[in-house]
Amino acid sequence: MSLHPAPTRRQWLTCAAGLALPLRGFGATGEGAAALIRPLAIKSTCLDITRAGERVVAVGERGHVLLSDDQGVQWRQAAAVPTRATLTAVHAVDARLLWAVGHGGMILHSADAGDHWQRAKSNAEAGDVLLSIRVDADGRGLAVGSFGVALRTRDGGASWQRETLIPSEVGERHLNRIFVATGSTWLIAAEGGHVMRSDDRGEHWLPVKTPYAGSLWGGLALADGTLVACGMRGNLLFSADAGRSWTHRSVAGAGSLCAAAQRGDGLLALVGVDGTLVTSSDGGASLKLYQQDDRATLTGAVFLPSGALAVSSTAGMRVLKYIG
Repeated sequence: MSLHPAPTRRQWLTCAAGLALPLRGFGATGEGAAALIRPLAIKSTCLDITRAGERVVAVGERGHVLLSDDQGVQWRQAAAVPTRATLTAVHAVDARLLWAVGHGGMILHSADAGDHWQRAKSNAEAGDVLLSIRVDADGRGLAVGSFGVALRTRDGGASWQRETLIPSEVGERHLNRIFVATGSTWLIAAEGGHVMRSDDRGEHWLPVKTPYAGSLWGGLALADGTLVACGMRGNLLFSADAGRSWTHRSVAGAGSLCAAAQRGDGLLALVGVDGTLVTSSDGGASLKLYQQDDRATLTGAVFLPSGALAVSSTAGMRVLKYIG
């Protein structure tokens, strides 16, 4: 039995990206610096991935933003990213408009599918670690992160206001990932076995205690309306009522699960620590465990039109072609 407590997602991200090392001349958050174009950026630590139309966009350490227009065969860095802070999450509003967040309270947006990025003005503080962002097409959005930090916009990101989502000890814990059940029902995978739930697109929140007591790092709404949340040591939660109640399952031998994606044919894939890949072709009723040979942690996943799975990882970008 380990005598050391399990790390939170924030602590894991900190270790994975080497964030304890300040950038010389720019401070720990990379203030005043622009991301450098580096030939080996594709092999650097990447922490999240999304699709913007046919383009795949990934973000990670040193302000790296990686783009692929050929289903992950080739990658290039974004032309202009105004930070060297580690970026932890990326969200696509549509095929052109993207948002990213990271350390130092960094909020970035791109209006050209990720080629060029600008900083958003916000009330974030230098010590804030933002871990997830969601902005809808009408301009309402939310960014959340460590120790309950939350920033809200109602004007398409022109301004961001700092808010407390839940005024209690539960609300002061890390808010790891925003995911959406329906257009109006938003959820946040959080700490202490809690999923935060809102029925008005993030205006008001209630904590939902689940049967699992540990940290939850990601979540996804499946095509049939089922919700899945994933967390430490292969633990999974499922909800059939838009997040009001949850059932618990665990995958023996799996590492902590960071993210989930679903293919058009219904195949569910979950990825995580130690090269963990868990798949299900029946909505989670049965689960198969695989591990990548190099055990690199898989941090995010999206299915490509080809059916292959593109993943971000601590060893850079890769495409898993044979998933099923």
